[in-house]
Amino acid sequence: MRDLRIAAIANTKELSVTFDMNNYLPVEPDFFAGSAVEVAQKAVGCLVIFTDLRRKTDSGIIIVEDEAYDETDMASHCHPGAAAQRRNRSSSMLLPHGHVYIHHDRGMPCLNLVCGEEGFGSAILIRAGMPVIGIDAMAERRSAHPSADRAIRGRASGFERKLCNGPAKLGEALGLYPELDGASLFKSPFRVLRPIEPVTNLLNGRRINISKDAERPWRWGHPGYREWLSAPFPSVVDA
Repeated sequence: MRDLRIAAIANTKELSVTFDMNNYLPVEPDFFAGSAVEVAQKAVGCLVIFTDLRRKTDSGIIIVEDEAYDETDMASHCHPGAAAQRRNRSSSMLLPHGHVYIHHDRGMPCLNLVCGEEGFGSAILIRAGMPVIGIDAMAERRSAHPSADRAIRGRASGFERKLCNGPAKLGEALGLYPELDGASLFKSPFRVLRPIEPVTNLLNGRRINISKDAERPWRWGHPGYREWLSAPFPSVVDA
């Protein structure tokens, strides 16, 4: 398979990243069967590919940051204490593992991967990704948004780092839409592949931008791609 290369500018120093599909394998059917906490950790470093069936183009990101949520968690959309409207909209979190839950943040789609057993609300939120496939298409989608960063619109050095450094940005860059809620991760238009060599020494800390159960250390990041995260980890520990 072809070798895809991207480059970014980080701290005035060029950071070159080599991406090779030969280093990845399709995830097994039970990959998402564990708890959100378990899946979130092994999902870091995985490759998510979304096919835009209208444009017949692929866009793909390596997961560099994610967060775990489940129904025992007051920050979760499916928590029994959440507003009824939010619980109804998050019904996909109760599907069997290996499905997609799409929620919206300020009108922009966010990607969640459903985990665990059917009937128990559980999913991981993909907070940030490193774009490796279809970068031009992702930049075009992001550029259409009124608040798009100037670096993206002008394709300035390092613009790639700004494409998917947040859950809503990532969803928009991939071209996700509401009708994908409940879709299978094992069927078109999605593909998920895992690295042959799992990522180790994960960054770990508390989730961000939430007010309830904020003390839970349910956020993980890729130690090799800190420049691509949505926000730094205040403290770094091994997961």
